[in-house]
This record gives sequence, structure tokens and C-alpha cells, in this order.
Amino acid sequence: MVSTADGTVFEESVELEANASIVASLTDLGTYTARVEVPELDTTEEVTVEPGQFTCNVTRTTVSIQGDNTLDSMSVSTRMACPDVVTKTASTGERVSHTLGNGSVPADTGESNHTLMLRNPSDETWTTRILVENESVVQFDGIYTVEAEGTVLITLSERDTYSLSMSVLETETTVTEQVTPQNFDCNESSTRAEIDDAGELTANTVSTLMACDVETNTTNESS
Repeated sequence: MVSTADGTVFEESVELEANASIVASLTDLGTYTARVEVPELDTTEEVTVEPGQFTCNVTRTTVSIQGDNTLDSMSVSTRMACPDVVTKTASTGERVSHTLGNGSVPADTGESNHTLMLRNPSDETWTTRILVENESVVQFDGIYTVEAEGTVLITLSERDTYSLSMSVLETETTVTEQVTPQNFDCNESSTRAEIDDAGELTANTVSTLMACDVETNTTNESS
């Protein structure tokens, strides 16, 4: 049986012959509990699959019957050519930060960082996923539990074109914003996203062009 917080998503009784197996594929990111029972042996094995395990080329959790008639479980992931997945909690009233790139921009270049800020002003706790892609290649993959009044701040320090995708796993809502090299020309450039009480997301990208002589394709504000 495979279940989530919302209930059972897969349940089946089978008779396994020697060297046989049954495979269940989990395609939606989330937290799952897999429970295997063998009534004849009066034994049960339970294993939890966390969102952080949906990270790489292949992740597999195996439950097997041992020679002493007990059950054993093991999880294996292949991580070749895969970015690390950040899994953190933004606690109530706190901010967690991550910098993508070398983290420093020389003052004489006329360039600056671009920041992605995801806020949860609601009273609920939401599980979110943030993807930063460049030419369809994932540069950053973060899974954050964002409590009430919690904030996630991602800093992009290298001038380039990015696709920023933000999702709330409980409501399956996703918003995407595009960032171009022009967003790195100004004094302040940011993508701001908020989660409302229903778990819905809104986002927009804003550039402040104070003392800048460049044009952007984003919403511009002057101060």
C-alpha cells in the first residue's frame, strides 16, 4: 500500500513467486508512505519517501523478503550530472537564503544581482518547490517548507537568462517568471512571489532603474 496525507493512492494484494517483484512508480512530487505486509510471515515493513528523494536520474526504494523471513528496505539514488536539491524550512517569521553563482559582483561592472523572494503571509504552512533553469538545464532545485510569515530568498549572482518556476505542492499551483540579462543591469531587480490563504501563488518581476540608462522588458518602477 502507498499512501499520502490525503489517503491511499495505491493498494494491491499479489502472490509473488520466487525472484518475482511488483513495481509502483511515483511520478508526482510529494511525501509518500509505502507499507508492505506479508501475512504468512506476520511481518510488516514501512518506509517513507520524502520530496527530497525526487532529485535525480533514478531513485528507487526496494522492500525485499530476507532469508530469515523478515522484510528489509533500502533506497538508492543515482546522482550523476544532477544538481543538489536543497531541502529546508523557512520557520515562522524567519528568512532562509541561498546564492546561485559566485555570490559577488564587482562594483565597477555596472551589474547587480537578481533576487527571487517567495513569501508566505498566510497563516498556513505550505510545501514549495523552486526551480531555476538556464537553457532547460536545472541550475537550482529547492524544496522548502514555508511556515506562516516565512520567506525564501534566492540570489542569482551571474548575468544570464533564467526561467524561475515556483510551485505549491499541496495545491499543485505553479507560476513561472523569465529573467533576462537586462535584469542584471540595474540597481535593484527582483522576482517576488506570494502564497495566499488558499495556497495559490502570484508573482511578478520588478526592476528599479534609478541611475540606470538601460531598458528592460519587465515592470519598471522609479524611485
